[in-house]
Amino acid sequence: MTTVDIAEKLRDQGIRLTPQRLAIAEVVINSADHPTVRDIYSRVRDFFPYLTVATVYSTLSVLERAGLVAQLPFQKESRYDSNNTLHVNLVCTKCESIVDCDAGDNYLEKIKDRIQDSGLFQNKYQRFDIYGLCENCLKLS
Repeated sequence: MTTVDIAEKLRDQGIRLTPQRLAIAEVVINSADHPTVRDIYSRVRDFFPYLTVATVYSTLSVLERAGLVAQLPFQKESRYDSNNTLHVNLVCTKCESIVDCDAGDNYLEKIKDRIQDSGLFQNKYQRFDIYGLCENCLKLS
């Protein structure tokens, strides 16, 4: 997504634009690797040497409330995902990489709908993770 597209999305959500906030949003939205706060900070700090980790956290909180990113809490540290489609996160237990996977054929949507339709549970949000070894770690095994 281009910087202009991101700026427009932020404006549409009523989010005040600052150069730092825009840079943080751009890093998260255009990263396929589900970055950590440290990753985001190190990628933006070169352009904004006075950036603080607190600014990264507060911006991520704003982006999350606006529905532009999702926090993925893990045991060691949270990662951030801008893929708002229903998908599976493939999490490598060795190198801790995370890759989005489209499950296809609306399987996840069917599961979500079946649970909602049962009347036994009201879904607020969902996250589908599958843990195992990524392609690179499998080659090294």
